[in-house]
Amino acid sequence: MAARVIDGRVLADQIDRETMSMLSRAAIPGARPSLAVITIGSDAASDSYSRQKEKVASRLNIGYRNIVKDENSEEDEIIAAVDELAADGQVDGVLVHTPMPSRLDERRILDRIPQMKDVDCASTYNRGRLYSGKPLHAPATAQAVVEMLVRSGFSPAGKHVVVLGRSLVVGKPLANLLMMKSAGGDATVTVCHSKTVDVRAFTRRADILVSALGRPSYVTRDMVSPGTVVVDVGINSIPDPSTKSGYRIVGDVDYEGVSEVASAITPVPGGVGPVTTSVLMKNVARAYLSRQDLLHN
Repeated sequence: MAARVIDGRVLADQIDRETMSMLSRAAIPGARPSLAVITIGSDAASDSYSRQKEKVASRLNIGYRNIVKDENSEEDEIIAAVDELAADGQVDGVLVHTPMPSRLDERRILDRIPQMKDVDCASTYNRGRLYSGKPLHAPATAQAVVEMLVRSGFSPAGKHVVVLGRSLVVGKPLANLLMMKSAGGDATVTVCHSKTVDVRAFTRRADILVSALGRPSYVTRDMVSPGTVVVDVGINSIPDPSTKSGYRIVGDVDYEGVSEVASAITPVPGGVGPVTTSVLMKNVARAYLSRQDLLHN
C-alpha cells in the first residue's frame, strides 16, 4: 500500500491563515511586520528558498528585503549589514542564510542578530534558551517538522523518533523540540550522524524517521520498516539536463522506494519547505507584535 502523502502546501496554508488572523486582530494603521534576509553568494537551493519566502511574505503583507552580498565580501562588511538591520526600528526579523563561505566566522556573524529579531533562532543566546526549554523563537525548519507531525495526526509523544543529522540548523534543535515536555514533544529520540555505526539498525527501529543530512536519496527502502512515518528535510540540487534550469531539487529519501513501505511520507519539493517558510513568517509576526507591545506600553 502506498504511503499517505503529508502535503506541506496544505499545512503551510493553515499556518498562514493563523498568521493573518493574528495580525488582523492587532492591526495598526500604517504598520506591518518586516523581514530582512542577508544572502552571501548564490546557489540553487538558497535562491529557491529566497523566492519562496518573498512570495509568502507578500501574501501575508509582511515586508521582505533580500540583501545579497558577494561571496567574496569581507566579514566586517557582513557584520555591518547585520548591525544596520539590528538598529532599524522597522525591521522585526533578521536572517542570514547559512552555510556561509568557510572563511567567514559564521558564529560571530549570527551572534550579532538581536535576540528578538532572531526569528530563526540562529544566535548562541537564543539557542541556549531553546535548549533550556524557554525559546523566544524555535528554528523554523525544526519547528516545521514538529508542526507537520502534529497537524497530520502523528504526535511524537511516546514514539521513537530517529533523526539523521546533528546540524545546529535542524538535527540538534529538532531533537530538543521532540524531547520537550510540551505539545509536539515527549518523544524518545535517537540522533544518527556521520560517525554512527550501522545507521540502518537504528532507522529500522524508528516509529518516525526524519532525515536532515543533505545527501540525495540516502534513505532507501531497506532502511525503513513497514508503517514508519518518514519526514524528508533534505533539499538537494542535482544536475538534470532535461529541465530548463539544468537542475532539479530532490530530498534525502528515495521517495518512490520508501513510499512503498512507509505509512506516511513528505515529498520534496512540497513537503517541509513550504511549512518552514510559513513557520518563519509566523515567527516574524510574533516578533512584530512583541515590538508593538513594547512601543505602546
